[in-house]
Amino acid sequence: MAPTVLQTTSDATLEPDTKRRKTFQDPVQDIFYEGLFNLSTREDMRNAVDKAQPYKHCKIDHLVNDELLRKVRKDILDNVQFTRKETDIYKVNQTGDLANLDGLPADEKERLKHLFQLRNGIYSQEFRDLVSQVTGCGPLSGRKTDMSVNIYDQGCHLLNHDDVIGDRRVSFILYMPDPDEEWKPSYGGALELYPVVEAGKSANEPTVSLPPKWNQFAMFTVLPGYSFHSVEEVVPDGKTRLSIQGWFHFPQEGEVGYDPSNADLLLQGKSSLAQLSEGEQDPFIQYDTIDSTDIEHLSEQDLASLSTWMNTTYLDRINLQGLSENFFETSSLQLQDLLQPDLYNTLISSTHKADKEDGYLEARMPRHGSGVRGQWQVQGSPVSQRFLRLSTKQQQPDAPNATLTADDTTSELFSQLQAHFESTAFRHWLVLVSKLTLKSYRVMTRRFRPGLDYTLASVPIENETSQLLDVTFSLVSRDVPSWQSCEMGGYLCYMDSDDNDDASIYRSSDQEGALLTLPCRGNELSLVLRDEGVMQFIKYVSASAMGSRWDIALEFETQEVD
Repeated sequence: MAPTVLQTTSDATLEPDTKRRKTFQDPVQDIFYEGLFNLSTREDMRNAVDKAQPYKHCKIDHLVNDELLRKVRKDILDNVQFTRKETDIYKVNQTGDLANLDGLPADEKERLKHLFQLRNGIYSQEFRDLVSQVTGCGPLSGRKTDMSVNIYDQGCHLLNHDDVIGDRRVSFILYMPDPDEEWKPSYGGALELYPVVEAGKSANEPTVSLPPKWNQFAMFTVLPGYSFHSVEEVVPDGKTRLSIQGWFHFPQEGEVGYDPSNADLLLQGKSSLAQLSEGEQDPFIQYDTIDSTDIEHLSEQDLASLSTWMNTTYLDRINLQGLSENFFETSSLQLQDLLQPDLYNTLISSTHKADKEDGYLEARMPRHGSGVRGQWQVQGSPVSQRFLRLSTKQQQPDAPNATLTADDTTSELFSQLQAHFESTAFRHWLVLVSKLTLKSYRVMTRRFRPGLDYTLASVPIENETSQLLDVTFSLVSRDVPSWQSCEMGGYLCYMDSDDNDDASIYRSSDQEGALLTLPCRGNELSLVLRDEGVMQFIKYVSASAMGSRWDIALEFETQEVD
């Protein structure tokens, strides 16, 4: 028997509440856990919400009649088809909208009757009234249903965001892992809630973590630039975090409580989607423009400087000419074995030691804040990016001088390597290879920790009107095949920005959108000429990656060329 496929869109999402309620045969009280609607229970939940931090949220340990929920779980696992979805912000197995249950043939609806019953119960007037009273959010739509079934298995995750899309009002999740096996926190998959450090800006670390628990229900009011949350990656193979996740919406036109001004509430803060479009970027460092016509070859001084750290293969005049021709043809280059062997081996030894000390060589969710030592500091906000960044006096003039600890040589080594990439000699080499006129640059040395770090797709403000030359040196302490296959994340992806995309969805990194994907390899330099409007991101590094992605990322402003 073929599994049921739920379409992602349907007119059923706007089905009149009276029509939907005709299919609701069982009393609401029989669906939910005994005593849920008691006045004392409501008051206890309301008091808990008022005191909750980092923002108002509610956790109900037992929501649904246990026997019914077990039948719902069986309905799903036996009959429902899931689609694997992955973008820069998430990886998950998901069904279509459960609003589409109404349009299924009778035999398929019968196989999902317990799921159908639960869906109707969640959007019933009685339960919506409970949610409204507990959260204090006001009336909720009974006509617009918006929920799906999700499976997070090994490697699945959802990064930091605030859920502000359309007219969502309350976000909720009902956990349905194996009811007969305890879900251990070490498995990952926890719902993480982040405090706000300033208007519209999330802290780098969560303060609340809610691991999956059978029949547990969590909900919170959706607020732009405030309701920041994420879902931890699921680490072990064979463990499935099954859940029903969805939203209650503002009342729709024609429903009790409808108010056109409700849309204004969503404009009071800056949503995570809006922040993505702005990004958090350093200003460019200006220098005397080097025109491509000014340099015909590397000087003796340039060669003496570069040969101390760079593979001399890439300094040969004939090889340089070949690299330049390849770059002209494809607008990108990937150069392997860039560093001199001694320098590379020293870096590998140092990064491997750091990854081992921080516990990153084991497949497990790491501790937030791990890896912060020496000159390495957390760079956020996680609504757009999170990684460790090597700080310098130039980047942080007011920061106290960092003290190198005995167990950290990476700060000193990468500081020296960054200086090489910022040197005039390397800039001359870039001009010869790219044949571009370089006007200014900015640079970051980064460490992407497994289970924690990433950047999300965005377009630099400067890239809206001109081309940028991206120069990225990458290194991993264990150059294993899983890095090159991209299955552990950490890859550099370029994708087209389509102005016609629906603003209510997060941009995808699917095959149609990806222009170029560069796996993370050890000792490799990539050059990419980024056209106007092209987005770039570093995919979230999986907790199973067995080490960090280390890189030095430079962006150069270029003069317009044909």
